[in-house]
Amino acid sequence: MIQVSELHFSTDEGFKVLEDVHLRVDQGEMVFLVGPQGAGKSVLLGLLIARIPPQQGQILVYDRNVARLSRRKAEELRQRIGVYPQGFTPLPKTVMENVTFKLRALGNFREQAEDKALAALERVGLTAQLTTPAMELDAADRVRLGLGVALCDDPLLLLCDEPFAELEPENRREIAALLARIHSRGITALVASRGPLPDAVSAHRVITLVDGKVME
Repeated sequence: MIQVSELHFSTDEGFKVLEDVHLRVDQGEMVFLVGPQGAGKSVLLGLLIARIPPQQGQILVYDRNVARLSRRKAEELRQRIGVYPQGFTPLPKTVMENVTFKLRALGNFREQAEDKALAALERVGLTAQLTTPAMELDAADRVRLGLGVALCDDPLLLLCDEPFAELEPENRREIAALLARIHSRGITALVASRGPLPDAVSAHRVITLVDGKVME
């Protein structure tokens, strides 16, 4: 599903963000990418979805070489990947409208978008708050909504950037358990986190990223 080889990335100022990164995530696997702030986790996820142009090395996602994708092909790839971005901020709409907005933008008809949105929100435990203004959600439910938006168009691959950040310990455990349930339905997932990881996901493979280098 994901194969990264000899990946290097530096800023325009010459600061090395990623150095000789090798990474593999097999189909159906959930892997945690753990490292401190500034370790390069977000940059790596951005490279995987072709939002950041690669500089050196090979990135394969769905057996496609990301560096060789045209702009149109890169957009098609992103549409097949569910992404929970770091610091997810919902739109100033209801919970339901946040999800249907994305689905309509992807070309779904209204009825189809509503059906998919309901299914996604049921999956993340938010069906009791469909008409709640999303900006009024607590921190944990905002994460749930972000995951619902990421999952609404049935991707086979889920990339999450810091879903546990700023959560209380009990909420971290709840979100970890939710990720485990999502994964149990067959989705492949790569989750970036500063750690430590909650017990609910501790059995999954962990890759450590420190100073741009991978350690397993």
